[in-house]
Amino acid sequence: MPRKFTDQMQREVVIPFPPQRIVSLVPSQTELLFDLELEDRLVGLTKFCIHPAELKKRKTIVGGTKNLHFDQIAALQPDLIIGNKEENQQEQIERLMQNYPVWMSDISDLEDALEMIAAVGSITATESAA
Repeated sequence: MPRKFTDQMQREVVIPFPPQRIVSLVPSQTELLFDLELEDRLVGLTKFCIHPAELKKRKTIVGGTKNLHFDQIAALQPDLIIGNKEENQQEQIERLMQNYPVWMSDISDLEDALEMIAAVGSITATESAA
């Protein structure tokens, strides 16, 4: 059942709840998904997502944070893509938004980081772990 979530750029994003096929475009948020025990739902990540090291060997690499491979992302059929305002290029994110729910973080301080963790917990139905 789809639900509306507001990302840190104040955009409403409709996401199938809970998402089952997640692509992370941000190394720190990939680590968060792993820490929330969502490895089975994480289908794609960037070449810079190097922690935990074994995760990169088991998942599809969809390019770098600023050089995405759209064909690989499409093949994964994500129902959620997580990006970041500073890490990812606006034009590439806008292109992804045409086809997928894209939730964006915008972190400038500890409060923003804690808000992002809580939001990802809500989006993925892992609130207590987050």
